[in-house]
Amino acid sequence: MTRKFLIMWALIVSALPAAWAQIGIEISLNRTIYMQYEPIYACVSLRNDTGRPLLFGTDPRFQGFVLFDIRDRDGRPVPQRPDTGISVTGLMLRPGEVKRMVIPIHKYYDLDRTGRYTINAFISHNMLQAEYQSQDVRFRIERGVDVWKRTIGVANIDEDKKDAPQRTRTYTIRIMTEAPNKYYYLVVEDDDRVYGVMRVGRVINAEHFSAEVDMLSRIHLLMPISGKVFHYLSFSIEGENVNNSYWKVTNTIPMLYRDPTSGIVSRIGGAEARKGVDFLDPNRGGQTLTQMMTADELREAENAPPPAPPRSSGKVDLGRDMEIGSEDKKD
Repeated sequence: MTRKFLIMWALIVSALPAAWAQIGIEISLNRTIYMQYEPIYACVSLRNDTGRPLLFGTDPRFQGFVLFDIRDRDGRPVPQRPDTGISVTGLMLRPGEVKRMVIPIHKYYDLDRTGRYTINAFISHNMLQAEYQSQDVRFRIERGVDVWKRTIGVANIDEDKKDAPQRTRTYTIRIMTEAPNKYYYLVVEDDDRVYGVMRVGRVINAEHFSAEVDMLSRIHLLMPISGKVFHYLSFSIEGENVNNSYWKVTNTIPMLYRDPTSGIVSRIGGAEARKGVDFLDPNRGGQTLTQMMTADELREAENAPPPAPPRSSGKVDLGRDMEIGSEDKKD
């Protein structure tokens, strides 16, 4: 969209009286239970029923905000994290238009403690006579139950800090119940920071997972998704995914092998499994970030990546850094 068009739009909007009709706003979460420190995304839907265009700009006449009110089980407000804020500058809503934004609320609000929460979103704009608020949505944050843990040393590759104290990482596998299922989570942390919280599998009857740590302090997991198919995953000490593949039982069984001399961990046995042929997608039934937006919205951005969190904390221009969908169809 050109700068000339934006200026023309602003001039048109400024000539219109303040909007009297309401703005529709809804909020949804992809789940109702989250592991402690797990990323939490909220999908906010805005519908312009004012009969007039609504522009969110830097000019005081067009300033507007989309914020959240999050409260714990005792009704106390959850504070925003220091030096963070959500910006919707650049957002435009045509008359009757619906747009959706997926926002990583864990980056802006202190949701580190376990417990029950209630969240709603609200919108304000200098052209509106009132603020408009969404319905309440309830969710829960749990710690889960530890079923496997290992603390490992981290190699010091900085020559200038050879005498620094030994750094460590702790890998923990936890189970959390999300009825009717139970799920495995991997938590990567040290004494000062949580590097990652990842859902790595579902508890399958009496099937057991395997876990090994290699000489580079990376963790390798073999998680059963059925009696004959396993999900192979590995993660770095920063919580980044390194390997992700599926393997099935043949005349041999997939397993992890750690060389006792070199410390190299390998996945051996079995054969590679094909999704939709050898097994069903283990994430079926779950709602991804992309699925939080409608098919019509995604059709407009068919080749665009799914919504993603901002590159860093602080203010985020949702007009550029976040995926914004629209219900309008192209001809």
